[in-house]
Amino acid sequence: MPVGPVDDQGTVLYYEDSGIPSKSANYVTLVLIHGTCFHSAVYRPMVPFAAENNLRLVLLNLRGYPGSTDYSTTDLDKLRGPDRESQEQAMAERGLELAEFLRWYVETEAIPPIALTSEGVRTGGISLLSWSGGNWHTVAMFGNVDKVPESTRKLLSTHLRSFIMFDPSSSVIGQKIPPGLSSLRRYASAPVDEQVALFSVDVSAYYPPYEIPDNIDPPPTFDPPRRPLHEASTEIDPKYAPTSTKMSPETLRELTHPPIMKEYQHLLWGVNPDILQANLHRALYDCRADDGNGTRKPIWPDVRVHIILCDMTLGQCAWAATVIRDGHKKANPEHRRNMQLHTLKKANHFVHWEEPERFVRFLTVII
Repeated sequence: MPVGPVDDQGTVLYYEDSGIPSKSANYVTLVLIHGTCFHSAVYRPMVPFAAENNLRLVLLNLRGYPGSTDYSTTDLDKLRGPDRESQEQAMAERGLELAEFLRWYVETEAIPPIALTSEGVRTGGISLLSWSGGNWHTVAMFGNVDKVPESTRKLLSTHLRSFIMFDPSSSVIGQKIPPGLSSLRRYASAPVDEQVALFSVDVSAYYPPYEIPDNIDPPPTFDPPRRPLHEASTEIDPKYAPTSTKMSPETLRELTHPPIMKEYQHLLWGVNPDILQANLHRALYDCRADDGNGTRKPIWPDVRVHIILCDMTLGQCAWAATVIRDGHKKANPEHRRNMQLHTLKKANHFVHWEEPERFVRFLTVII
């Protein structure tokens, strides 16, 4: 079982690797971070389409998920708060783990660095994609890049080409969802299996197409509420049934990790919103950090950020993309990261499972 070490305490992260595309020396490596409850196995339908698009896929499991080191009582206590410093430390630690995995993987697998062809096309390197709630961890990495060891920062500066926030969850923005847009039912007191069943339907449903508003001050209202299509009508096209309901019970069990809903996920959802906003600001809106001599300099300034919004996704993700774009528009152009927003039409939160070939081809273009 392949695992990568992320600290000197024996902590490891499990991963699956599609391997080097045949006879390719200029392939791009795409590291895939999963979302909440659904672990990296949800990306497996993409693997058959990787080589033909000159991609090497790495399916990574975060802490607490199958094959990766579980969270300790100390880890949970830091998140439990209410001490802000402890929650900030917990978030930073998750980000540093990802940075160290990338360093270890680049060195172990001799990943080719970013290079320019004679036509000006960038080849090689690594793109980091995080889906849904997984963005909590990747934003923590970029938001705490000043704490990443200098040797790791230097190595990744030659390899890290883009950061893809795929249908990011509202768990990264530290802001409330407008009434009528919220889609998730969170019942911490319910049995874990019941939580997973409800969550799976809510996140994998199809919702009415969403368009990002030009202005969110004041926030838009959603009246009537934006309801999933399968609840809004009895005459629903089978294509628009929730993805989880199209899976066999065995498949759903293979893709989800119910124990994460016992405590950890609810602690993560309860992190101080000020911490989330500060991390997002440092990650996307001002990529400068202290160089150790009192001067603020940009770190990984060439990393391109891509926001992918599926237009029929759940409200939490639609609103997160809206807030992130708005914050980027208002940020200082000299210090913010280069960012683009892409909308996938007629796609729900599980487009990578429902339409893996389409999704891989789309990613190939933007990375």
